Amino acid sequence: MRKLKLNKNFGKKVPAHNYELEPKEQYVISFKDEIEQQQAIYASIYTMGLPAMNDYHNWLKENNFDVNMPNPTNSFVEPYYGVRSLWTTDLSQGMVVKAKDDDDYYIVMECSRENEGFKYTQIIVTLGGCI
Repeated sequence: MRKLKLNKNFGKKVPAHNYELEPKEQYVISFKDEIEQQQAIYASIYTMGLPAMNDYHNWLKENNFDVNMPNPTNSFVEPYYGVRSLWTTDLSQGMVVKAKDDDDYYIVMECSRENEGFKYTQIIVTLGGCI
């Protein structure tokens, strides 16, 4: 397992590429180390909007989860951990990462270079973890 710090290149110019995160890698994150930056990202999404968020909502619908009250479960996402992405589109990829200090999983969406204002941004879309 590899410790992951989301958005480590935040605010730095990065070369054009597809996605930085590798879905076949088993990443672990510390939620307490991420929460402040994630709150700032969500405030920006609320203000500016983010089309890539539709990718997550589409994934929820396709897998019979509630879009208005997202409720993906640990048991559903665990088989994807370190195996493959949940989705990959031109705007984003979704992948499963594990909490460093417990048995919880998070879904992280990484935005592509096609997202105005959010290029290469990595967002925890399940801030409360999976159920």
